[in-house]
Amino acid sequence: MTEAEYGSSLYRLYHSITKLEAANLEDNKACENLTVNELNLIECIKNLTKGSGGPTISAIASELDITRPSTTVAVNKLLNKKIVSKTACSNDGRSVKVKLTAKGERAYSAHHAFQEELLAETRDHFSKNDFKTVQSGLGMLSAFLTNKLDVIEDK
Repeated sequence: MTEAEYGSSLYRLYHSITKLEAANLEDNKACENLTVNELNLIECIKNLTKGSGGPTISAIASELDITRPSTTVAVNKLLNKKIVSKTACSNDGRSVKVKLTAKGERAYSAHHAFQEELLAETRDHFSKNDFKTVQSGLGMLSAFLTNKLDVIEDK
């Protein structure tokens, strides 16, 4: 595989997964009227939720590496769709905690189930050894890209 083909493969991989998820959204009542980006935001909120309190807008923005104003707009769209609720932080009235509602939890579960199903289908597509090689390669690629981002962010 040439370097150009490698770059093209990464591009196609990303867009194929996004298109598969978008197609899954069309058939899934729990994800009705949600975009792939909104599902990724829902997943972020779920992953950052600890105990009974959800994450702040700042924590979500930091995790997704987007601005707080953009995060606020995105969260407010989910609020209007009744996917999340917002409550004022007890220790800082200017901050809010974001939590998934029951509808948001169902959307997250459907999103997670899609990911699990895609993983299972992928695993079934490869031999055991080839799948381990793919896992290892993706792990190394992820670590490499994370390190590249860390270097950029440290500048």
